[in-house]
Formats: sequence, structure tokens, C-alpha cells
Amino acid sequence: MRHLILTAALLLPLASAQVSVSDIPALPPSAVGPVAKVEIEELEVKAAVSTNATPTVASGDQGEIMVPVVATDKNDNPVAGVAVTWEVKNTGKNPLYVISSIVNNQSTAIAATISPDQTVKYETMTGVDGSVTLLLNATASTSATLTLTASTGEVKNLGGSTQTIEWTSK
Repeated sequence: MRHLILTAALLLPLASAQVSVSDIPALPPSAVGPVAKVEIEELEVKAAVSTNATPTVASGDQGEIMVPVVATDKNDNPVAGVAVTWEVKNTGKNPLYVISSIVNNQSTAIAATISPDQTVKYETMTGVDGSVTLLLNATASTSATLTLTASTGEVKNLGGSTQTIEWTSK
């Protein structure tokens, strides 16, 4: 470290241009650590439709489904900073809604409507607890498939890499 400071001090008088903070390259992110698995946590795959008048806003309504994903190392410790791509396909006959993503207990509004037969993708990263959650909703009977991938490969759940969710009217 002392050699680096001394070298910088010797070269500084030779510099002919001003350097701003934006010219200094960013340091690479710290190593994420070895990710052993990325999985969809416990998930309710069937729900009654929402009665919320604003289905793109979280209300705790019965139709809201949280899809939590967690990344862990070989010792089941959480791994932060793992990129997770969510591919949501509306396979039903009515719209479904993506309310938000949740990382580090902070909700980021998405407020998107996915039409029947439409597929959308969202990019997220796991937080300090190794998790990221997507909050979905529907106001009429419909269904969706979720295919998730992480920077480490496919995201698994009990049924494989694709998760199906259904909303039904009572």
C-alpha cells in the first residue's frame, strides 16, 4: 500500500489533465461466493381471485401470491447478489398482474398487466438474505407459468424448473 501511495505521489506532478470522480473506474463487485442452489421457496399454487379494485397495488388480498426465491451456498447460507430472471407467461383467458418485487424487505413497484398469451421478463437480484420475491395477482380466473433462471442456471422447485399458478373464482 505504501508503494502505491508513493508511486501516485511521484506521478501526480506529471499529470496534465484533471481527473474527475466519474473517470475513475468502478471496482468490481465483491465475489458472491459459490452458489449451491437457487430454489423457489414454499409457494401457494392455487388461489381465489382478488377482490381488490386496484390489482396492481399490494393490499394483502386473497388473490395475491408471493413467489419467493432463495439462493444458498453448500452450507445453506444465503448468497446475496445472485441475478434472477423471471419469465411470467399468462396461460389463462384473463389478465394477471405483477404488483412488485421485494428485496431486503423493500418493495419495488412494477404495476404491470400481463394479457392472455403474453410473456414478460423481469430481472432482479437476491438481497442480503439471499432472497427475492415477486408478488402476483389476478381478479378473474386465469393461470400463469413461471420459468426462472439465475446467474447460476435454472431455478428449481418441487416440480422442476417451471411453476404453474392458478387463480379461480369461487
